Amino acid sequence: MDETKQRIRNSSIDIFRCICAVMVVAIHTNPFTDVSEELGFVFSQVLTRVAVPFFFAAAGYFYMQKLEKGQKPFFAYMKKLLTTYLIWSCFYFLIDFIQWGHSDFKDFVLSSAYKFAVTGSSYQFWFFPALIFSVCFTTFLFRIKGRKIVIPLSIVLYIIGCLGCSYYELGVQIPILRNLFAFSGFETIRRVFLMGLPYFVSGYLVYKLQSKTESKISNKMLLFIRLGCAVIWLTEIGIVKGLKIADNIVITPGLYLLVVVTLAVLLRNPLPKFRSLSSACRVVANFTFYSHPFFIMCLGSFADNILNKTFTQTPMFLITVCLTAIGGLIIYKLNNKFLNALVK
Repeated sequence: MDETKQRIRNSSIDIFRCICAVMVVAIHTNPFTDVSEELGFVFSQVLTRVAVPFFFAAAGYFYMQKLEKGQKPFFAYMKKLLTTYLIWSCFYFLIDFIQWGHSDFKDFVLSSAYKFAVTGSSYQFWFFPALIFSVCFTTFLFRIKGRKIVIPLSIVLYIIGCLGCSYYELGVQIPILRNLFAFSGFETIRRVFLMGLPYFVSGYLVYKLQSKTESKISNKMLLFIRLGCAVIWLTEIGIVKGLKIADNIVITPGLYLLVVVTLAVLLRNPLPKFRSLSSACRVVANFTFYSHPFFIMCLGSFADNILNKTFTQTPMFLITVCLTAIGGLIIYKLNNKFLNALVK
């Protein structure tokens, strides 16, 4: 892909990111489980698992190609990342303080600082510490001339992650890994080191493969490969669930392949005619991802205290998606400097 094409924003990625943001809402609201447990599981806990890995992969693709070209994007990228994270973290910490109250303010501050740095200031914000670490670690490796080990190391870490999740019963047979998986903080380790970093680096893998595959693999063939990866992934999930060897199916080898090929397909098909739509989708995607826990909380409180009823999973999902989309579109249309800082 030449330099001119690189400077043109990829509309298909922005549009797909918006779809992924809706998937994240589905993960946290479990739609269709009120209709059918099986349908709800497939929709909210299987099909949606591509969302967050794709966020990491897309971020890694655009960031690490700059490192590869000898640019120095670290400080500008971190400033943007930390500013957005800090703004939304303050918002959620304030809600937490108002809602629950804290007799020991010092304990609240220390707890909030720990969440901000390690586990995420809100349940969907574990993404930020993982992304920050990925940016810092890969930048460090490039600075010390270790770029050749970035991809192999990330794949090894991902395999360990899969052994602790989808292939758990196999992983616990390995003494060292058994102790790791039993560690109380394993979920955080998995999110940052065994999922976030590998998927971030997968974007770099896509970048490295682009020039080698663009002339050899047609667009049509790439689409067929993606279909094949989806079949492999779904078949793999069926196998590990059927054999009862999975602790969870958050990450699997098949998902890694699917995310890599999905990113490649979107990069091959940038949809330049949809720039206006993609600009709106970019804002809506970010606002939906950042704000949906707030809307879920408000809807739950409204239903309980005003309507004297409880929203079931599907209405909660649909209303939350609608409200976050409307909020994102309002911010997009207003194009206000302060509001734009919320959705970077």
